[in-house]
Amino acid sequence: MIPNPVIKSIGIFIPENRESNYNLLERFEINEQFITKKIGVETRAIKDKKDETSDLCIKAFHDLCRTSQIDLSQINLLCVVTQNPDQKIPHTAAIVHQKLGLDKSCMTFDISQGCAGFPHGIAIVSALMRDLNFKNALLFTCDPYSKIVNPNDKNTSLLFGDAATATLMTNQDDNCGYTLVNANFGTLQNSYSCLTCTDSLQMSGRDIVSYVLKEVPGSIRELLLNNNLKIQDIDLFVLHQASRTMVELLRENLNVNEETAPFEIMEIGNTVSSSIPIVLKKHVDEKTKKHILISGFGVGFSFASSLLKLVN
Repeated sequence: MIPNPVIKSIGIFIPENRESNYNLLERFEINEQFITKKIGVETRAIKDKKDETSDLCIKAFHDLCRTSQIDLSQINLLCVVTQNPDQKIPHTAAIVHQKLGLDKSCMTFDISQGCAGFPHGIAIVSALMRDLNFKNALLFTCDPYSKIVNPNDKNTSLLFGDAATATLMTNQDDNCGYTLVNANFGTLQNSYSCLTCTDSLQMSGRDIVSYVLKEVPGSIRELLLNNNLKIQDIDLFVLHQASRTMVELLRENLNVNEETAPFEIMEIGNTVSSSIPIVLKKHVDEKTKKHILISGFGVGFSFASSLLKLVN
């Protein structure tokens, strides 16, 4: 019997360069309370201009190698979650594949998803590993929104930061980690205009908050019900780190405390598809939480909630 693949470890890369939102108070006619209490982003991590999406992925991979021994010849699948690729063609996964020097038999593809991209990626990669008996896979997330943010747009320029993550998933009998138990997904009709990009990013924060509160708590509760679990059975909720207000509203709706549903982007910003695995990393390393529920939401308007369980 083929074992369920597990999330073995996660590597992250967050650029050292920071841009302070306090320098933008006068430009956008806001006060410090707007920064600290509403969006919760004091500084944003911004990539070096010469770095492409694939470069950030490689740097996240190097961090992954600090905690995991990886035989590159044994990687069967490489997936990159991004809506800001190196270029339109080819897919960024092919570029990362080349930079890592992986075998030609390795499957490569991108997933064009935003803030719900990590739970989508985990579900797709897990299914492929089970169905095709793949032993090892690398799942990258990287959405450097600094490529598309208009610095004069208050709605976006104060919020988004750059980062990348690399997740090792394995299908070995002797590996412990977090396995995907179940998940649910959705895309709200007539809602995609809440976050779009032609020349630069355009976002309606009010619409997104409304959609999140309408759809996400129900999605989470449905997932728990389908798996005979209650809110209090979950040791950790890793919610997409959209903003302080968004996380606090969901925390209040679910009736969980800050320790159970943390907010951790004050110094880096909303890193889109990377926000969930960045928070998740230390818990995957420590392996002390039995049940973890991750939930992403945003562009589309799409949402996804996934239940992860520790297996030893």
